[in-house]
Amino acid sequence: MTWALGRPAAPSRPTRRQLLAGVAALSVAPSAAGCSLDGAPTPSVATWWQHRGSRFFIAHRGSGDVFPEHSLPAYEGALTWGAPAIEVSVVRTSDGVLFCQHDLDFRRTTTSQGLASQTTWAALADVRIEIPRLGPRWLGDRRPGLARLDTVLTRLGHKTVVVLEAKDPEAFEPMLALVVELGVQSCVVCKLHQSSRRIPRAREAGLPVFCYFGAPEEVTADRLVEVGATLNREQDLLVIPTGDGDNALPDPLVAAAVATGIPVCVFPVHRRSEVDYFAARGVQGFVTSSYGYVAGAVAPVTATEWEQGAIAPGEMTVRPELAEFGLAWPGSGVVQLAAQDRMAFLTLGQLAPLARPTAYRLDLQVRVDRAPADGGPVEVAFGHPDDRYYESGQGRLDGYHALLGMDGTLQLGRHQAGNRAGMPLAATVPGPALTVGTWVPLRLDVTPDTMTWSRMDTGAAVTGHDATLRGSYLHVGRASTTGLISLRGLRIS
Repeated sequence: MTWALGRPAAPSRPTRRQLLAGVAALSVAPSAAGCSLDGAPTPSVATWWQHRGSRFFIAHRGSGDVFPEHSLPAYEGALTWGAPAIEVSVVRTSDGVLFCQHDLDFRRTTTSQGLASQTTWAALADVRIEIPRLGPRWLGDRRPGLARLDTVLTRLGHKTVVVLEAKDPEAFEPMLALVVELGVQSCVVCKLHQSSRRIPRAREAGLPVFCYFGAPEEVTADRLVEVGATLNREQDLLVIPTGDGDNALPDPLVAAAVATGIPVCVFPVHRRSEVDYFAARGVQGFVTSSYGYVAGAVAPVTATEWEQGAIAPGEMTVRPELAEFGLAWPGSGVVQLAAQDRMAFLTLGQLAPLARPTAYRLDLQVRVDRAPADGGPVEVAFGHPDDRYYESGQGRLDGYHALLGMDGTLQLGRHQAGNRAGMPLAATVPGPALTVGTWVPLRLDVTPDTMTWSRMDTGAAVTGHDATLRGSYLHVGRASTTGLISLRGLRIS
């Protein structure tokens, strides 16, 4: 997708390590009933509506880009980040226990198989949520178990707004009954598909409605008008998809949604640039599975967290929610760009904004694990104005690229929006060919008017002179549709 520039400001934000410590503390010491985490009035749908402003964020699946989705750590992580609303999906076991999971079966996100509706809760005692692309931090003994809905509502109720969806139709009425039993009605919004016949029942229960279109092909101007006419602009939300993963939802459809007068949200949102793109078109709400990063609740870092075995908020492949594009973790502190049949780049949003975008040093080490068939290079793309996904030759972003070819050559160039061909900034510098399985230390030095790309094992370097662009966003990747490369030791100074 092509997104607009920008991101919300976020002064005095906690670090990732502090946030993880906060999650652990929350699990043993919930805040006092009747108070929010910062001593403000108890959160409710009414107070959220009153204070949420022209841009507001809902944590999707807890914060499923960086935590195991729909787990207690995911929900509590989003709560620690200050998420004013958290989306929770609900399914039901054969013996009537409600628990939190997106899918009706266990295959995609857990260590089990089969349908939830055909399994007893007791049979799930040893089942764990397992999403390998998130890193070793969330594997082995650290894999969280399934979360019961009563536990989640007790932890989150009166601390944040909970957007509840019964994925299993048989879970809907028991879910409403549990909300009443636990006395959290004032904190709950009912999430329902635009075709659902349960919207009147949610209103009867006194719950606002999060009414969503699940896929771009469902969205038509006429249907938006029909659905909008059934919603209440004072308490409901109209929710549309951002697009199909490659192209944004067409502007006329976004405009038709906004024209209903119902506050409009979009999902799924992974990037800050998506927020600005849709906000410029009148959208107010953003359903994001990387809440800490997208909402600006996490401070930028100066190094990756690969040594800790975890994805950082803002660190993204082209589709961070999909396993097929996910990182592999072949060793301690090492990530591998393993996606095939297309280039594989990693957005380093967690580093942005850089403390000094006009003068910094980037160090990293690269290893070729399987040579690309076309000899394509390792690439660092930098100086970008925003966090839109980058691949070589897209012609979507203004920035620079530093290349290391399999033949050992070093190159520096500039790329421009609207032009698929890059512009060299200096003559190519030769060097010894790369060897499969050998780590190569690399360094990029940026000053206000120059940039130098160096191979630290040989001393070879290429310098270019250009002062035009000094954006904060970077990508690193494999500029080939085949092969495997691994990365480690990436840091900014």
